[in-house]
Amino acid sequence: MRLRCPHCDTLGTITTTKALSATVSQHYVICSNHECGHTWRATTEADMTISPSATPDPAVSLPLSSHMRRDVIAHQIRSGATAEYTPLKTPPTTRDLFQPADAGGPS
Repeated sequence: MRLRCPHCDTLGTITTTKALSATVSQHYVICSNHECGHTWRATTEADMTISPSATPDPAVSLPLSSHMRRDVIAHQIRSGATAEYTPLKTPPTTRDLFQPADAGGPS
C-alpha cells in the first residue's frame, strides 16, 4: 500500500507499520518526491465488511456493508454443499455470520 503525500500529491512509501488493534494501524511514510521530502504518520482503519472472510476472527466485529444480500448468503450457507479443504495459512474458525454482536456470543 502506498499513500499520497498531503503536500505534493506524490506517492509515498510506508517504511514502518505499527498495529494498534486488529482493525487500526499506524504507518510512517516518506514522500518519494525528493524536492518535497515530507515524512509523516498516517492511521488506517478497517471500518466495514464488503465481503465476509472465509476465516473470520471471532474477536473482530466489523459492520456488514448495506449492499450485502444477507438473506441470500444465509440461504447459501444453510443449503449449500460443503467440500473438504485444509487452510494453508489460517486455522479454521466458525461463528454465526448473522448473529448480532451484542447477542451474547463471540463478537
